[in-house]
Amino acid sequence: MTVTAEEIQSRVAGIAPILAANVQACIEARRVVPASRDAMVGAGLFRIPQPARVGGYELPLRILGDAVTAVSEACPASGWVLMVMAAHHFCLGTFPERAQDDVFGGGRDSLVAGTLSWQGTAAKVAGGYRVNGRWQFCSGVDNSNWVMLGCADAEKGGPLVHVVVPTGEIAIDDTWYVLGLEGTGSKDVVATDLFVPEGHAVDSRAMLKGDSPHTLNHATNLYRVSADSMLSLSVATATLGSAKFAQEKFIERTKERRVIVTGARKAEYVPTQLRLAEAAAEIRCADLLIHESLDLLGRVAEAGEGATDIGYRAQVKWHAAYAIELCRRAVSRLFAGSGAHAVYNSSPLQLAFRNVNVGAQHASLDFETSAELYGRMRLGLLAR
Repeated sequence: MTVTAEEIQSRVAGIAPILAANVQACIEARRVVPASRDAMVGAGLFRIPQPARVGGYELPLRILGDAVTAVSEACPASGWVLMVMAAHHFCLGTFPERAQDDVFGGGRDSLVAGTLSWQGTAAKVAGGYRVNGRWQFCSGVDNSNWVMLGCADAEKGGPLVHVVVPTGEIAIDDTWYVLGLEGTGSKDVVATDLFVPEGHAVDSRAMLKGDSPHTLNHATNLYRVSADSMLSLSVATATLGSAKFAQEKFIERTKERRVIVTGARKAEYVPTQLRLAEAAAEIRCADLLIHESLDLLGRVAEAGEGATDIGYRAQVKWHAAYAIELCRRAVSRLFAGSGAHAVYNSSPLQLAFRNVNVGAQHASLDFETSAELYGRMRLGLLAR
């Protein structure tokens, strides 16, 4: 059976009630609870970007982006963990075939958490690498079978390799006490003198640029897309889902609210209408920027050429960063117009406000850095 975009949409709609019912449970557990994880696994959502050679669907990134957004509308924590793990499943398409086979071989529904910034180090040894360090923000690690880690050169500094290791071989340090996205369980992980075979490692620069030699061994050119671009845009798709969630909850709540002094319906208050209109336009603009970038990555994958071109990479990163900023502004505006009751932990607007603002802090989408990169590209100051 060929899995289509419509089939994925149907599956997401089918599990959305389960995910929505477990939103609070994820917050309280500070991780995605088993029922939500199992629902996403059962729907095959983690297989969307997984290589077909090891049982994945190897589908276009637009299908993955829409699934992440829809899941995030139902449960922000589940959407975030789906986004992160799916990105790592995509990245495995750039790894040696041994790594792909060991993680996914035999049709296994393995889940790969991780931290792709090179916070730890790797030293080349016979047959592989010795890995040491601490990595923060390892979203979904409690639900993972494997962990992908970015490693700097232990001697020279700078990015060296990304490795994938069994979760049982690293230590999990529960540091995840945070403002928002509590349910993602994005804890620290620690590796101490861990040997990683060469077949479980890929050159970091090659992975991020999309020119790893292993990308040529697939049925499609999907993995020739810059992983750096894919990762940045993925964060935006999850944040968009939380913003859409906030918009819907604001509308529901505003229809019920009345002004305490006069008893007038808050929905008839013109400033409230203007606030909603502006926020809705910002969310829609974010949606359009994200989908324009998803389509651009789709064209790169179809062509199989130009995957390392800095021009499209700078554009995608900037559009993703700006889309997240639009979502942050929109949700902040809606929260400010939601009245005093929005400050309670039980308020969905407070939940959305916290989640979007935490998501906007993601290191891969620093607003000013992304803007500078795009501006320099447009002015001809970057070599393509």
